[in-house]
Amino acid sequence: MKTKLAFIVGLFLLLGAASLNAQDYKSAIGGKLGYGLVASYKTFISPKNALDIFGGIHWGGSFTGGVNFSIHNPIKSVERLQWYYGFGANFFNWGGATGFANWFELGVSGNIGLDYSFPDIPLNLSVDYVPTIVIYENDDFDRFNRFRSGYGALTARYIISR
Repeated sequence: MKTKLAFIVGLFLLLGAASLNAQDYKSAIGGKLGYGLVASYKTFISPKNALDIFGGIHWGGSFTGGVNFSIHNPIKSVERLQWYYGFGANFFNWGGATGFANWFELGVSGNIGLDYSFPDIPLNLSVDYVPTIVIYENDDFDRFNRFRSGYGALTARYIISR
């Protein structure tokens, strides 16, 4: 199992390093609509590979946060448009206001999406789908349904640096 995981992670990293300069901005900050009131900071750590660090208030009053690693690839027919895929980890923490007494959930995610940056204004838009598998929750509330298929967001960010 560990060998398979190491192979998959190595393959993602190799594929991500195989291309030149896919992005046209270095870092951006903004918000995600879909998760709730969630802030997002995205930064490229290499020409194709980016980290999206996010956190805030999920719909219903819970707290959420996490990080996604994504590999970007240009769509040659549309300048400045990229598609991306990757993986990440996230958490949700519900308090008593939602009817769940201190419920905590930790998950691993895949992600796939589109990313566009405008040429004349410092604006980046992205849309993604983030299916998640819960690997830990503290009360087995939903222990038979560990797959969360409804996660994803429309994100708008201000480009800090190009």
